[in-house]
Amino acid sequence: MKHALQLRQTQRLQLNAQLTQSLKILQLGRAEIDLEIRAALDANPFLEESGSANALDVAFDAQALVQSDSNRVERTTQGDERLGETPSQHATHEETRWDEGSYSRPVDSDFDFSSEPDHSMWADPGNVLRQRLLSELALHRLNETDNLIANALIESLDEKGYLTASHPEIRAILADHLRPTDEEIDAVLHLIQSIAVPGIGARDLRECLLLQLQRLDLSTPGLSAATKIIDKHMSLLASHAYPALMEQTGEEKSGLAQAISLIQSLDPKPGEQISPKPTEVIIPDVIVRNVENNWVVQLTRRDGRRVRVNESYRDYLKAPDAETRQYIRDHMREAHGFVRSLEQRDQTILRVAEAIVGIQHDFMTSGDHGLTPLTLRDISETLDIHESTVSRAVDKKNLLTPLGVYPFKHFFSSGLGNRSGVRVSARAAQARIRKVIESEPADRPISDGALAQILGAEGIPIARRTVAKYRDQMNIPPAAQRRGLR
Repeated sequence: MKHALQLRQTQRLQLNAQLTQSLKILQLGRAEIDLEIRAALDANPFLEESGSANALDVAFDAQALVQSDSNRVERTTQGDERLGETPSQHATHEETRWDEGSYSRPVDSDFDFSSEPDHSMWADPGNVLRQRLLSELALHRLNETDNLIANALIESLDEKGYLTASHPEIRAILADHLRPTDEEIDAVLHLIQSIAVPGIGARDLRECLLLQLQRLDLSTPGLSAATKIIDKHMSLLASHAYPALMEQTGEEKSGLAQAISLIQSLDPKPGEQISPKPTEVIIPDVIVRNVENNWVVQLTRRDGRRVRVNESYRDYLKAPDAETRQYIRDHMREAHGFVRSLEQRDQTILRVAEAIVGIQHDFMTSGDHGLTPLTLRDISETLDIHESTVSRAVDKKNLLTPLGVYPFKHFFSSGLGNRSGVRVSARAAQARIRKVIESEPADRPISDGALAQILGAEGIPIARRTVAKYRDQMNIPPAAQRRGLR
């Protein structure tokens, strides 16, 4: 075999350090980019914060932003599962669904903690609950044995207020101090259940709801039937088997509806009344505004302007020490590369957001009904950038619209073809399904097959199985479980 040298010219893509850093920074979310900038400022002495960064930020009302996001969540929740309806609203809608009503504390409730001071968002909710219960138990002057049992029980409560430890586990916790009997543990547990918000200290959902019913006045309408349902027929209630419930309880439709309405007013997570979870505020990366009938897209903050390179260190490049000169050159190069990566991130996110808004402009006024099919490849071809770059640009990014804050990924969905060849967004089809279900008669829910026929008549050909899949994705139960009571 004869060996020979050959010259061959090829092309290949190789990521250098600068490109690798740019791709990493592009994929970071709002909180992550803040940490990255802070780490770079600490590690590189040639980087410094820019004093003009705030002047470049887009001004928007943070409180209005929170309210806008809250309204969007409320609209979505009501659209998907009709949550948040009070008993009076149920009566107007002539439909009662026990597991789709959200708890709302009565204004005149004896257990209103609205006057309590706000806890830090960094506070442990479980610790707040334990401290509250221990302070209330201190008023009862327990003996040493009961006090140890009470501490063990309270330490075993989760954030929702449920007891997560069994009697043997409580004894194991107290093994170094005493061996209490089941009766002693039960006695202290009943005391805890009686002093706090009703339902705290329960071992499961059934006991939690029963504890709350026991604290109501005996003249409360529907109390007897509600207690019987929770005590013995939870499975029938969960499956919306209303005819079977009427047969088991001996109640008429009106009486059963009253009992279920009472059950809906109960709180399945009573511990959160004492230690509510901190509200998560989503800060958008991009904001879209309507300016003279044109949708204008702006970054809420330009990260590339938040830091700058301190060029005064260049004078030290003339230092006689070669090691010093090399140190300065390396860190100056890293500093300039980091700032360029931030600027490229800003530019890419803005371009992608502008392309999305240009295609999904109908969403700004019509919501999900106005969405058109959109894929990462569509944006890639529009902007002439790689599809993976688009994927990184939309990951963990949020857009503030007139309808609320939405993740970039919300605007991407597959399409359904119609008779005229125009494709309809799958998310728009979901919105239409939700709208039809919201307007269905309470006692005659629309089946998946009928929903497919309705959408087909509107020019959206869709199979029954696809309707069922979309309905499941929106957490909407099937027709048999949506049947309400008049």
